[in-house]
Order: sequence, then C-alpha cells, then structure tokens
Amino acid sequence: MAYLVTGATGFIGRFLVPELLKRGADVHVLVRPGEDSVLRFNRCLREWEARDRVRPVRGDLAAPGVGVDAGWIAAHRGSIDHVFHLAGGFDATAPGGTRRVAELAAALEAGRLHHLSTARIAGTWDGLFTEDMTDVGQLLPTPYQRAMLRAEQDVREQTAVPWRIYRPSIVIGDSRTGEIDRIDGPYYFFRLLRMAAQLPRILPVVAPQLGETNMVPVDFVARALDHIAHRPGDGPRTYHLVDPREQSVAEVFNLFADEAGAPHLIEVMPKRTLDVTLRVPGMGWALRQLGVPMDVLEDSEFACRFDSRHTAAALAGTDIKVPPLAAYASIIWKYWIENWV
Repeated sequence: MAYLVTGATGFIGRFLVPELLKRGADVHVLVRPGEDSVLRFNRCLREWEARDRVRPVRGDLAAPGVGVDAGWIAAHRGSIDHVFHLAGGFDATAPGGTRRVAELAAALEAGRLHHLSTARIAGTWDGLFTEDMTDVGQLLPTPYQRAMLRAEQDVREQTAVPWRIYRPSIVIGDSRTGEIDRIDGPYYFFRLLRMAAQLPRILPVVAPQLGETNMVPVDFVARALDHIAHRPGDGPRTYHLVDPREQSVAEVFNLFADEAGAPHLIEVMPKRTLDVTLRVPGMGWALRQLGVPMDVLEDSEFACRFDSRHTAAALAGTDIKVPPLAAYASIIWKYWIENWV
C-alpha cells in the first residue's frame, strides 16, 4: 500500500501522515519548489516517526499535471492506493488545483481520491445541512467558500477515480496536547479574553443572542479521516467531521472565559450575528489593533446544523469520537498561553 498526500505539512496533514505511517506503507508527500516549502517539510519530517517511509515528490498545484515529473508518474502508475488532497484551500488563490490533483490521480490509476473540503460550504443555509447536500442555492459570502464548493464539484464531476469527500467544521488544537501550528479562527479572540480578565468577574458582559458554532480537535479529524478512508465498500460519499452536539458561540466563549478568568457573556438582547455585533462603531478599529482579521468573524458562526449520519455509521464500534469541548478547553488554553503569548 502507498499514499500520495498534498498539504501534508499543513495543520491537518501533520497529524494525518503519522496515522498513515502506522499502516506500514510509504507516504509520498507533494512538496512545492521553494526554500520555505522545503524547510517546512524538513521540520515536519523530523517530527514524524518512521520518516524513512516518507518520500518527497516535487510538485506545484498551480502547474499543469501538478508539476509532477512524468517519469515519476510512470514509475508509480498503479501503485498508489490512496491520494489524499488536503490542500483544497489552495483553489481560493489558484483555481483549478483540485481538478489538476484529480487528473494526477487518474494518471496514476490511484485506488481512491480523498478530498478534504470544509463544512463552510454550507454558507448561510438555515436549518439542517446534510452530508448529501452540495450546491442547494446557499449563499456563499466569501471567495474561500465559493472556491471550496467548486473544488468539491471538480472531484464529483470526474469519473476516473472513486472518491470520498470530508467536511470538517472549525478545526482547533489537539485535544490531548493543545498543539496548533498557527493562530487562526477562534484563537484570535483569546487576546480579547486576556484583556477582559482585567474586569471584575461578577460583572458579566451583556451581548445580543448569538448564533451557533461547531469546533472539533485536529486529532479527531486526522483519526476519523484515516479510519473512514480505509473502509472497504462505500461508494462516493461525503462525511461531515463535526461535533454532533450543538454549540453556541456564547457557550464556547464562556468556556474559554473560565480559563482566562474573564467575565461570562450573558445574552439578553435580540438575536444578532457575531459579525454584526462586533462591527459596531469603533469595534473594527479595536479588533485590528489586536490583530484580529475581520473575515474571521464570518467564519466563527454557522447558520445551520450539520447532519453526520454517514460519519457516525463509519465510526461505529471505534473509539474515534469528538470529545466535548469542556473536557479539553483547559488544554487548548494552556498550550496557547505557553507557546503563543
């Protein structure tokens, strides 16, 4: 058995590759030309056990044929069992990368193509968004969301290689160690919580009723992805890698407020989105001073709930489950404090 992985040095890839290595196979990793990409690959390589079975492959998602040498393709044709495309987000800046990866998988006569998408493709859909739904007329406000939907469509439209698609929700640190490799998403608000910790805890922060969010730890995503990918049978299918429990923005905020020693958020006013709440006069300026990108606001809430029946069925009988955020919020906070403050 052998694998080809794009985005292996990204956040999820760094956790997936060790899972694949446990299976005793070779893992071919696409590495873009350029000093930064090579240095990142070498750093990850030092972290991975059994790194003697990790093989770098020079390639570029923006290039025809993904820039992979024709001789390498010929030499490995028929020997790559699984192609994991974890770098679908690249399509937001260089459209067509996913289509080119699908073409590469076909040229390799790969056994299956696994595409990492995102639950954000639900956009502004209100209600239940199922694993079988794709383009159902939902509004997609950001270029990233539109690119990720297009990438899914590129995977579905090709017929040469069987496929599976995975949609994680907001991915945060390892539930066992708290490890992250960059500040993203909800982590931008941790600075606000540290500042709020200077206020008396008995004085709650009054806010409008906010919406729902959904967060999963990266170790769950990597283990679930590895397990589902190797399930026999199952034709083309999409899996939501989400927390099946409902999570409100306020509940998540208060979990981390407890870790920061900050006041709780109390929802008492009519419902507004987090985006609207934080765009009051002067708030945008304050957030920019704290290094909080305004587009993070749009990625912190979901208007819908996610069905995950396919995922639940695929993981039945395993110990691969989403732990409740309350069980590891302290670990997430501690790692951020010790490594990023």
